[in-house]
Amino acid sequence: MGNSGALFFVLLTGLAGIMALVYVPLRIFLTATERSRRFRLLRRIRKLRDELGQPLER
Repeated sequence: MGNSGALFFVLLTGLAGIMALVYVPLRIFLTATERSRRFRLLRRIRKLRDELGQPLER
């Protein structure tokens, strides 16, 4: 009976390790892409604000 408890623990620990190996890089990738998307949007807003501040050319 004690042997099955150790096997269960090893199985559970292995599963947690595999989940961490998948989750951590995925979370880093998603955070990086969201930040770059937000940065591009802020750049566009700044550019539009600068264009609106300039007088109209005819």
